[in-house]
Amino acid sequence: MKLRHSLLCAVFALGLPATALAQTNEGYYLGAQAGVNWADKTDLKGSAYTDKADFTTSPTGLVEGGYKFGNGVRVGLEVGYGGSTVGDITGGGPGRAGGAGDVTAMTFMATTYYEFNVDSPLRPYVGAGIGFGRYKFDGVGDLYTPGLSVETSTTAFTYQLAAGVAYALSDNLDFTVGYRFMGTPETTYEPSNAPRFKAGYQNHSVLVGLRYTFGAPPAAPAPKPTPAVAPPAPPPPPPPPPPPPAPSISRNFTVFFDWDKTDLSADAKTVLDNAAKDAATGHITKIQVTGYTDRSGSDAYNLKLSMRRAEAVKAYLTSKGVGASIATDGKGESDPLVPTADGVREPSNRRAVIIFP
Repeated sequence: MKLRHSLLCAVFALGLPATALAQTNEGYYLGAQAGVNWADKTDLKGSAYTDKADFTTSPTGLVEGGYKFGNGVRVGLEVGYGGSTVGDITGGGPGRAGGAGDVTAMTFMATTYYEFNVDSPLRPYVGAGIGFGRYKFDGVGDLYTPGLSVETSTTAFTYQLAAGVAYALSDNLDFTVGYRFMGTPETTYEPSNAPRFKAGYQNHSVLVGLRYTFGAPPAAPAPKPTPAVAPPAPPPPPPPPPPPPAPSISRNFTVFFDWDKTDLSADAKTVLDNAAKDAATGHITKIQVTGYTDRSGSDAYNLKLSMRRAEAVKAYLTSKGVGASIATDGKGESDPLVPTADGVREPSNRRAVIIFP
């Protein structure tokens, strides 16, 4: 157990010189990894008895290939092989004792990894994979009853999770240290000399390896050209005299309406007469008219009512000879001048606003 703990700590605490190269280039890659693995205890479920087997630490390895993208994503295929020596088997029938044999696994996985581009010589990565494995029980016993050793194999769906760090030895070559968890669901085995049984398989690995990425590294950016020194510009001509100040006019007007009405009151017409006069004095070319309602009535009705109020103001200004382009809009009960609860007939919110931009 101490060995396993030390190996896992080494994956995440590895320190390498600060002179490491930047992230390696994009392209196809090949690699190989080797290390040690240990399997979790597993139940061997037979028709009459259930045994529990534990395993010792054993060697493992894999080869990999795929494509590495410039954004940190890497996709590929992995073929791995590992074995777990049976340490002990407990349970079973009377007289059954000890444990012996091996469980081996040949796996074929489709994988996806992501490398974090951090400001460090080390690039952490995480990954996952799915595929299948060929699992073999080789001389595993005593199983269930005294003297029974089984030879059997099966193919099972396999999944894995991985994490580790990569260190660039050159533009194309990475040194990697990683941890991998691999497992299968409970699968049926059918030995020729014993009743069928079911067992799952969960395996932990610590691996070191090398990965070579083909292709040239990213080209360095071209140096920026040195700007030519331009001769001094001649002094600018004296500025023209300032234009005469524009006549002072109002640029914002508001008129109010009765509840659920678009008719212009006498007060509203007085305000619009002043607006028409200021538009002519200031040579205004564009006018924005926006209508609003109070919060009584439905949203859809109020939106149409606010638009009709804006159109009524536009029609009156046009009748007074305003030649500017008049744009209209309706906001309904949104953006009230006086915030109220829904359904309140607030007179200040029944309005149209005229703005000279």
